[in-house]
Amino acid sequence: MFNFAKVKCLILIVIISFAIEAHAQNDAVDFQTWTDVTFAYFFKPKLSVGGDVGLRGIVSSKDWNLFYIRPTINYTVSPVIKISGGVGSFNTFNNTLGNAYEIRLFQDAHISWPDIGWVDFYHRIRFEERFFFYEKLENDSNIRGRYLFRARTIDFKLLGEKKSFYLKGMWEVFVPIGKSATELFVNNQRYYAAIGHRSSDRLRFELFYIWQQSRELSDDGFQTSEHIIRLRFFYTLKLPDQE
Repeated sequence: MFNFAKVKCLILIVIISFAIEAHAQNDAVDFQTWTDVTFAYFFKPKLSVGGDVGLRGIVSSKDWNLFYIRPTINYTVSPVIKISGGVGSFNTFNNTLGNAYEIRLFQDAHISWPDIGWVDFYHRIRFEERFFFYEKLENDSNIRGRYLFRARTIDFKLLGEKKSFYLKGMWEVFVPIGKSATELFVNNQRYYAAIGHRSSDRLRFELFYIWQQSRELSDDGFQTSEHIIRLRFFYTLKLPDQE
């Protein structure tokens, strides 16, 4: 049974952790806005295609912004395991460091486990093959690993009589594999906190606060502490049980 007191304790722990870590850093501070839409179309109950498309920095920055599109194919192996893969196109427009274009191949393994009733846990392991094309720098490439951990509550009532809201907390770490590539901004890790709402079987949205640690250009570049507000929509074009 859902216990909202447990959720409030969880939120408090997350907020305190963010505050302690943020004050422990001497990084430059940046504020960003992200927005994106994730689509899914189920050909069969276990097979779907889709992906996401989004914008970053349009509202929050005049110096840079990013547009990306990332088509994906997904296959459900079991109720616990899913695999996916695809290719992403990332266009960064930067007035200071010059524009950049990235092609990104990726392969994912998703593990939904364990489920303890009022909250369920999820793990994603991702490998990315990245190819960079720069306006002012030499082109480069590298391989990167990512691990994401997520905890999500069951749905609860917040507005109205329907149980349609939920909370999420996530942590993600980025690990270069092999040689380091020249990148405008290199992500280290992210912490996420979000509230979500299920508007229907097809549509839901999530409002995130993300704290991201990055560095500029290389290992010797200065560190940045980025505070991000992200609005994310999820829409299923065809549900898995439809013929």
